[in-house]
Amino acid sequence: MRPGEVMWGLLMVVMGAVWLFVPFALFSCRSLLARLLAEQQRTNALLTHIGGRRIPPPEPEPVPWVPMADDETP
Repeated sequence: MRPGEVMWGLLMVVMGAVWLFVPFALFSCRSLLARLLAEQQRTNALLTHIGGRRIPPPEPEPVPWVPMADDETP
C-alpha cells in the first residue's frame, strides 16, 4: 500500500467516528444548556432581589460610526 492510501483510509475512519458520535454529543449538550440557562435566570433573579436599585441598567448597544457627507449637519 502506498502512504497516500493509508492516510486516506485513516482520514475516512476518523471522519466515520466523528459522523457517528457528533449527534449524540449535540443531544447531550441540550440538557446541559437548559440547566445553565435556568441557573443563570435564577442568579439574575437573586441579584435583582438582593441588589435592587444598586445594579446599574445595561449599557445601550453601540452604534457604528458612519461618516457624514459634506452637506449634512450633525
